[in-house]
Amino acid sequence: MKLSYLFVLATSLLLNYASAQLSFVRYDSIPVTITGDTLKNPWAGGLNSPQFSQIDLNGDGIKDLFAFERNWNGKVRTYINRGTPNLADYIYAPEYQSKFPPMRNWTLLVDYNCDGKEDIFTQTTAGIAVYRNDYDAVNGLSFTLVSPLINTASFSGNVNLYVSSIDIPAITDIDNDGDLDILTFGISGSHVEYHKNLSMENYGVCDSLVFELKNTCWGYFSENALNNNVTINDTCTGNVASPEGAAHSGSTLLALDLFGNGVKDLVLGDVAANNMVMLTNGGTTTNSGMTAFDSSFPSNTVPVDLTIFPAGYYLDVDNDGLKDLLVAPNSTNTAENFNGVWFYKNTGTVSIPTFIYQRDDFLQGEMIELGTGANPTFFDYDSDGLDDIVIGNYGYFNGGSSLGELSLYKNTGTISNPFFELITRDYSGASSLNANGLYPTFGDLDGDGDKDMILGDVNGILYFYTNTAGAGNTANFVLSQPNYKGIDVGQFSSPQLVDVNRDGLLDLLIGERSGNLNYYENIGTASVADFSSSATNDFFGGIDVMVPCCTGYSTPFMIEDSLNNYILYVGSEEGNLYQFDNIGGNLSGNFNLVDSLYLDGLNISVSGTDINGNGKLELIYGQWFGGVTILKNGNPNTVSIDEMEGSQIGISLFPNPSANNVFLLIDGASEGQELTVQVVNALGQLVIQRRKVDTDGEMELNTSDLSNGVYFLRIGVNGQALTKKLIIQKH
Repeated sequence: MKLSYLFVLATSLLLNYASAQLSFVRYDSIPVTITGDTLKNPWAGGLNSPQFSQIDLNGDGIKDLFAFERNWNGKVRTYINRGTPNLADYIYAPEYQSKFPPMRNWTLLVDYNCDGKEDIFTQTTAGIAVYRNDYDAVNGLSFTLVSPLINTASFSGNVNLYVSSIDIPAITDIDNDGDLDILTFGISGSHVEYHKNLSMENYGVCDSLVFELKNTCWGYFSENALNNNVTINDTCTGNVASPEGAAHSGSTLLALDLFGNGVKDLVLGDVAANNMVMLTNGGTTTNSGMTAFDSSFPSNTVPVDLTIFPAGYYLDVDNDGLKDLLVAPNSTNTAENFNGVWFYKNTGTVSIPTFIYQRDDFLQGEMIELGTGANPTFFDYDSDGLDDIVIGNYGYFNGGSSLGELSLYKNTGTISNPFFELITRDYSGASSLNANGLYPTFGDLDGDGDKDMILGDVNGILYFYTNTAGAGNTANFVLSQPNYKGIDVGQFSSPQLVDVNRDGLLDLLIGERSGNLNYYENIGTASVADFSSSATNDFFGGIDVMVPCCTGYSTPFMIEDSLNNYILYVGSEEGNLYQFDNIGGNLSGNFNLVDSLYLDGLNISVSGTDINGNGKLELIYGQWFGGVTILKNGNPNTVSIDEMEGSQIGISLFPNPSANNVFLLIDGASEGQELTVQVVNALGQLVIQRRKVDTDGEMELNTSDLSNGVYFLRIGVNGQALTKKLIIQKH
């Protein structure tokens, strides 16, 4: 009787692989707490350099929140506003993100045609592209490209309206005539250009994008080319001239009326500064002139201090009818990435706002946030039978440097209802490594019954930590080898301990920045692992997730399916998760790409387990923006461990949970039939196998050698099969 025939049901480790598809959906209902507070959006994925706008996503008449993560292929984040008066109350709603077109570097949503629906202004080569918001009740949110490149009439003819890719312009009605104008720094120099929209003048309506360069030195001020020092009452020529100046380095502009006099003042952020400068406009709507400035904006409360390149956004955050101020970094690398979104509440009026500092972690404080980068894996650190989460990161930015650490989230729930609580952001003191890009994996490499830890890092090496706790105890890791076995894969080593060749020893799979996978065979013993410094195969499976240009950032996760065949998941830089099979007996060949799933992130790292005891694999992935997300199997054809394919047998286990021995009572077994039992651990490893012929429908199973945790019994009898969950819990 073939075991592969008996055990055809899905196990705790993977979906029914007959579907051969990546069918996963978000699993956002798992609660997470930090210092006793339950997070509102724990699995939202993190924020690094968000650019904020408001837009009605679902047509309920309430302005929701749009965040654009600055990047060369920037990512959209959408949040539904639940409309609670005087409260910032947003729920992450990723289902709207795919409605937006591809965008990069900067994006602002502003209603240019006065239909009450915010349109898209976004960076394109040397300028601005515009998409019209065509939302309707039948089709929902949709956008139409109306201008691939905005032009402006200048002294040299009709040219593209230039905006630097690293800047953020001000798009608002400067002259109060009812249409949108644009302020931006010129292609060179330190002066702001004013591009007037002639829609009202030409057509009497505001629905056109017809611009004229009205002033190359709007406000009569200049910004220093090396910092954010400003000079007011500048002598530059005022109307359609070409003043000389140093090359512009990067600035953000926010234009708003701060004093209720009908003219737009300016809040300026700079690539070389941590503060924002407010310039007071003492002129008129047709002849602006800056007469004073404040380098500690807002000076009546906690001034902006964001290390580098802050940008401001003016919108009603807390549903009180007054526009507030959000400030976030406009840099993708050397900027605050943890407490990086500052919320200032408007306690003034509609015409004269007064901004009061509220918090420095708006939205970020309501999600799992690790700064930059997130590399999660499941690991039962306290041996209580519940899988916890350990997450490495690239680093938390801290005043000019970035330091990688490990966060530990303990599972305080139950087998079927996980619940996570942050225990520490520096698990095992990993910050002492002074490394970046920490990537954890766990496995017993010295045969003492507990799991040791290996960390990868940005430099491509490995760190080996011995677990000195002993089986069944809370892990205690001690750094044993800081450059483990001399292994070096170049950059961004992402290891997984897994028995690749099925010889009973844990091997190493290691992803890297170049996009390939490295296989290191364990040539040691069960009690003394050993690896060569050179990979057994540095192009494992023929897999390469490198993008056309340069990098791939491969991250492996190999696991068994219900038929004991290996399946390999590989995360990538572009946000795709790939699934491969044809692995067994083919370790030197090319694997088969089964499917891929786009996860809408960057630098995806992946791991998995059955976190809710339903017999199906859940995946957890991290991404560059510093957050993590859990996915559950969304395939409706997947067979659960509690379901059987036409089986007429039933089985009871007792005691369950068990400490030493488990008794099996089988209803439907016949005399002379063979009863086969396999016990599989959470890593998919076979730990017990028993067969009994001439069964009387009973079997006793000795589980005294098993450590605390969740196991699955695969039971075959009468040519039928089922799977049951077993909990080992020793006092």
